[in-house]
Amino acid sequence: MPLKKSLRPAVLIAAATLCATGTAWAQPRAEGNLDENLWMQLGVFRPNIDSTIRANSPGGAIGTTISGEDDLGLADNSTVGSLLIGARLGERWRLEFEYFKLDRSTTRSLTRTIDFGDASYPVSASLGSEFESTVYRLSGGFSFIRTPNAELGVVAGLHHTDFRFAVEGAGTIGGVGSAAAREERKEKLTLPTIGLYHTWAFSPRWILGSRADYFSLNHDDKKGTLLNAQVNLLYRFTPNVALGVGYRLNDYKLQTTGGGASSWDGEVRYKFRGPQVLLNVGF
Repeated sequence: MPLKKSLRPAVLIAAATLCATGTAWAQPRAEGNLDENLWMQLGVFRPNIDSTIRANSPGGAIGTTISGEDDLGLADNSTVGSLLIGARLGERWRLEFEYFKLDRSTTRSLTRTIDFGDASYPVSASLGSEFESTVYRLSGGFSFIRTPNAELGVVAGLHHTDFRFAVEGAGTIGGVGSAAAREERKEKLTLPTIGLYHTWAFSPRWILGSRADYFSLNHDDKKGTLLNAQVNLLYRFTPNVALGVGYRLNDYKLQTTGGGASSWDGEVRYKFRGPQVLLNVGF
């Protein structure tokens, strides 16, 4: 499957970094030991997606809670590429960066009236929609249990999301009809997270790993929760290359009142979970 354009620059940068530093850090390894100093992981994630969004009008009227899949016809599954780069900082400390993006769009005739922001779209209107979410995760971890074949630690970091949703079609804005009434909402949100990670090389070639991050926010004009969890099984073909499969869950909910730095008044929630395939290269 061709790599998405949005992921290509990050992959090229990561590959250049590995080439530049891998030779200097590479050391002979007994297969199965967890002594990588630098690693890059490319993933292909195929999640099932549930998403809802609501945008209240500037006048305070409550908007329709819209299902992206049922109301708008957005795909309820998608193929998502991901990139993760990690490095050890000493014996027990680690640093990781991850990137992935979910991008969907479609056009569909409505089966019910939808009020979104200042616009209203009637039954049978042809409505185009766009749903885009880009995630960047930076975290640092400390392994309080560390052996050649097992590791258990705590992780803290920042989870940044760029979110954008737009609808456009024949409707009314402020009571005035328009053939192309467009409403768009954007939000940038950075949340601190805390979690646990675990890795176990239970044989010379097989590695089992898991991780979970969580955060809950209730401050000023924003309220929300974030859960990111995954479990993966890797098979090491060589001391430096492993291929694996896993399962991943991301559950994100945000409510905002439109005050402060928020650009809109409403709610967004999306959950995606499903299998993933991973390629891990480490030195």
